[in-house]
Amino acid sequence: MQTIGIIGIGLAGLRCTAELRAGGFTGQIIGWSAESGIPYDRPPLSKELFGDYLHPLADDGLGDLDELGVDLRGTAGQVRRDGSWFVDDVPVDAVIVATGARPVRSIPGALTLYFADDAEALRTSITPGSTVHVVGAGWIGMEVASAASSIGASVDVWEASEHFLNRTFHGTVDDIWNQWCEEAGVRVHLGEPYPGGPADAVVQATGALPDVDFLEWGTRSRRGAIVADQFGRALNVSGEVIEGLYAAGDCGELDGRPGGHWTQALSDAKWVTAAILGLDAPRVEPSEVFSTQFGHEITLIGEVPAGDPGVREGLSIRWDTGAFLGIDAPRETSRARKALRKALNA
Repeated sequence: MQTIGIIGIGLAGLRCTAELRAGGFTGQIIGWSAESGIPYDRPPLSKELFGDYLHPLADDGLGDLDELGVDLRGTAGQVRRDGSWFVDDVPVDAVIVATGARPVRSIPGALTLYFADDAEALRTSITPGSTVHVVGAGWIGMEVASAASSIGASVDVWEASEHFLNRTFHGTVDDIWNQWCEEAGVRVHLGEPYPGGPADAVVQATGALPDVDFLEWGTRSRRGAIVADQFGRALNVSGEVIEGLYAAGDCGELDGRPGGHWTQALSDAKWVTAAILGLDAPRVEPSEVFSTQFGHEITLIGEVPAGDPGVREGLSIRWDTGAFLGIDAPRETSRARKALRKALNA
């Protein structure tokens, strides 16, 4: 291969570039990005909303576009195949789709949080004493509620399901988060659709969808992600590999693993690079979620099994599958990470 095109230069796309160079690829890498400027880390946008939320990925050693020799261009409009692959009529030998996800938008006038510009809009709208309505009690919704309450805003949260972080924990952490919200003065309305009403800021945090509408190739998972094998090679409706088309990060579902995890974006980049360059398969890494809420440091290692309440260890919870929720427990979390990684690679 002489030219590789990467659509989406967030964490997954940037790490694909860095892994390709580290693996010995010396050809041309062309990147397409919906945002101008240098790639930055998205988790701090909510976790550090009212602090120093803009963290360039290069500052953390995750890749510098200039040093990696990336020819960066604007938003990609079309991918087609005519003997070779083309991105906006630019011929490439392989296409890596790393466009991430886009937030669900269904409430008129509501703000969402995905880009740095979104964070700046929230910082402007949410002030001490302001009234804030958060729709959705998932990770982003609760991080925004935590941040807003910490500066003295009046916060209400509506969640259509009966649980906090329902898609992740299936009701096993409701008592923990309910106590935190009570202590912070955040009013929570579980099992209730958002009724509307006057507010200085309405924040919709009801999930995100893979941003792949521009791509006609490949089959899709139930959530709309590109279905790929473990190496990130996109599959057609018959389950066959589409040569030269790869997916990494939140826009893909590799070997049945849904996207949405920061560490998975790093892992996906390693697997995609191994496939393109013919390298040995990397080790399997457990998924991880990091969060900062209501003064607590939270890390989830692995996937929580539905219907299993786990075993409590203080505020932390351990499951038989090896999954571990660590709350203000860095040592225990580190041990759980090592144990699950060992199990996955046995």
